[in-house]
Amino acid sequence: MFYHSFREYVLGTAKVGIGLGVVSILARWITGNTIFASPEALVRYGIFGGIGYALMGAFGLIAFGWLGKRVRQEFSEGLTIGDYLRFKLNRSGYWVLIGVLFVISFETMFMQGLAAGVLVNILFGIPIPIGLLCFFLLCVLYAGFGGIVLIHRFAFIQVIFTFAAAILIPVYFFIEKGVEHVYAGIRLYHPYLLVANNHEGLLFIVCGMLIGFGQVFVDQASWQRLYMIEEKKIVPAFLLSGFIGATVPLAFSALIMIVIFTGGFHDIYSLLFGLIRKIDNPFLLVLFVLCSFSAITSAFGAGIHSMISLMVSNVYQLFKPQADERQKLRMSYLIAIILGVLSFLVTFYFTPSLLELLFFFGIIYAALLIPVVVMVLAKGKVSNFIPFSALIGMACGYVSRSYVGNLEAIWISTAASTMLVLLYLCSKAVGKHFAHE
Repeated sequence: MFYHSFREYVLGTAKVGIGLGVVSILARWITGNTIFASPEALVRYGIFGGIGYALMGAFGLIAFGWLGKRVRQEFSEGLTIGDYLRFKLNRSGYWVLIGVLFVISFETMFMQGLAAGVLVNILFGIPIPIGLLCFFLLCVLYAGFGGIVLIHRFAFIQVIFTFAAAILIPVYFFIEKGVEHVYAGIRLYHPYLLVANNHEGLLFIVCGMLIGFGQVFVDQASWQRLYMIEEKKIVPAFLLSGFIGATVPLAFSALIMIVIFTGGFHDIYSLLFGLIRKIDNPFLLVLFVLCSFSAITSAFGAGIHSMISLMVSNVYQLFKPQADERQKLRMSYLIAIILGVLSFLVTFYFTPSLLELLFFFGIIYAALLIPVVVMVLAKGKVSNFIPFSALIGMACGYVSRSYVGNLEAIWISTAASTMLVLLYLCSKAVGKHFAHE
């Protein structure tokens, strides 16, 4: 794609309405995690796990619509979340959060690459390194070089494939096997999935909300879409995206029930392999493959494009303010290649489960939640104490992770950052009170 300016590369040529806005948001948030992590949450935490995974993203998107309206009213001409941070924070606080954003953005791309490598191996038997190389090369070309226009064109295709698979495949299986037989098999082989008083599952729902809200609130691609959409249509676009997007994890969790109702399983990858073997209809199998790859590719593309936008707009441009549009576009393409190579190397050497990865980085998301909300709701610039409270919360979460479980560590990170922010706000209010006297 040929772009006349860096702004056009990031946001396109015109503001978008509700329709394209919803499609773009869904294409960002229907990811490889939806295919892999939501079934893993179901088998680990029971029915509450599947429900919790669906709700964490849905409520996060809905809340971000209302928060985003406030952002656009206060600072309407931004390109990225970094532009807003520069508007709200002082120098040290700004660079702290930019550093955190780099880490979590790379985590997003890593998760999609991990899902892509496993999926290629399961479907086609291709060695994971070769599958990863092809995947990253494709994503760098289409998103890194293609920019937002190509991403939006692909988003329509991805959303069509996703919802066709989410509707047709479960309906086909439940009609063929019978809902009663599936339910009886689950009760026989996996009764723990249906336990109503599953306290760990309920804790997962609450922690999932903390992760989901924090993840959406600091997601660079979501902030770009916030600045793309017409201001009056921000709330309905994110509201619809939340409600519609919640159905997809539930649909993939239902697919896994088709596999496990006839017996046991070894791990999440064996479940996916079993699902592919059970899809005996060629049309549905092709649809599942297209849905899976389009979701992973679209999510990685949105991640790498938003990362490029942040690095050029909020790092490169600060150190080279005299750079013209052509230089910024060239730097964008160079960064795309570098990120593609780094993603390949990291994904090649590390292979954790997606749910474990979500818990690990969930500590960061949970610690950022309250500081980001306070930063948006506050008038004018905020103190550096706000972003540093998030850092302290992260540190508390990771230290406590050695002594407690993942879910408890997420709670601790949230509580630590929240208490620090509340103490700061209270001390500020008391100081103002005595100053007036």
